[in-house]
Amino acid sequence: MNRTNDTKQTHKSQRDDMALQKNIGQKPQAKTVLTFALAFIVLMMPYHSAMACGACTDCGTWQSYITQEMNTHKSWMTTEWWDAKLKPAMQGNTDVSRNSIVGAAMMIGAFLDGESELNSLRALQELNAQTLNDYSVSDSICKFGTLSRSLALSESKGRVNQIVLSERSQNRQLGHDNMASEEGAQKDRMARYKQFTSTFCDPDSYGSAMKEICSTPPSDKTQNMDVNYTRLVDARKTLNIDFSSGAAATDDSKSVIALANNLYAHEVLERMNPGGLQAKDNVDNRSTYLDQRAIVAKRSVAENSFNAIVGMKSSGATGSKKYMQKVLEKLGLDATNSLKYLGDNPSYEAQMEVLTKKLYQDPAFYANLMDTPANVERQYAALQAFGLMQRRDIFETILRSEMLLSTILEMEISTYQDDVQNQQNQ
Repeated sequence: MNRTNDTKQTHKSQRDDMALQKNIGQKPQAKTVLTFALAFIVLMMPYHSAMACGACTDCGTWQSYITQEMNTHKSWMTTEWWDAKLKPAMQGNTDVSRNSIVGAAMMIGAFLDGESELNSLRALQELNAQTLNDYSVSDSICKFGTLSRSLALSESKGRVNQIVLSERSQNRQLGHDNMASEEGAQKDRMARYKQFTSTFCDPDSYGSAMKEICSTPPSDKTQNMDVNYTRLVDARKTLNIDFSSGAAATDDSKSVIALANNLYAHEVLERMNPGGLQAKDNVDNRSTYLDQRAIVAKRSVAENSFNAIVGMKSSGATGSKKYMQKVLEKLGLDATNSLKYLGDNPSYEAQMEVLTKKLYQDPAFYANLMDTPANVERQYAALQAFGLMQRRDIFETILRSEMLLSTILEMEISTYQDDVQNQQNQ
């Protein structure tokens, strides 16, 4: 009996399994899901839960149970596994990766910023050091500036004195008003002789024969200065002459004018009678007057060199006087002799003498060249400036020499020119 029941029970189970397989076979996707679910249940479900369902269960119960387990698993997967574990872990991994990448980029950027800042600081420090090196204070540079402070003004005053001397000489030769020669050569000689006896006379001249002529005791400053060019002009660096200020005449100005009268136009031209240029007689006074003016022009060319030398040695400005005295004192001169050498108002000639010659006779100048390269270049530029000034003075001297040579040539060919004109007039 029991055996029969067991057989029926077995056939019933087989029919149920076949029906279940038939249903599953109709839905392949469901079969796969069911297989996965059964495997998951078998593996995950505790042993006592499986036994509680009984050995044999119908399809609905299984489906209900599987649905319940699947919902439970889905809830677990979405809440506990995904939301609570996997999602935070992935977010944390993403944050770590992002922070690592961003941190590396930030470190690289920080290195670049640091490099740029250090390069900028280094450039500023280099420029600062270069500035301190190139623009450091140098006494040598200041020396050139202070020594040439009054050079331009002294040169201008010298040119004014040169022009005044030229105008005076022409006025004397042409017999202008307020001149001793306005009445003729005799009056001019008398005035010059009177000045000689009172100012330039030397009692010991001509074997002391001049004692009876010299009206006043001789003065060492003016004695024979009307004929002694070397002592009056050549040996001195500054002459006390300033015709631009309108001051009273000095011993040097009187001596220079007397020397010019003796060197140039010692015999002034004879004056014509009033109305002589309008005379109707056969005397050609007009040609004579033009010849006289031609002579004055030639003399002015010759005298221009003398006036230029006197102008360069005439009194200048005093802006650099004390500094030039210090230069001469370093060379061994005391204060008295340095002042005597320069004069009370150093001339353009005296200042150029110090700037282009005396300054470099001091060994300290070469020791001071052990300076920064920039300061040495500045000194070189200053020396070039003084060299240009010297070359300009030399150029002007050459121009005066050319004028003198052209005048001499004109005088040499004038005789031949007169002969040619006389031959053409015959």
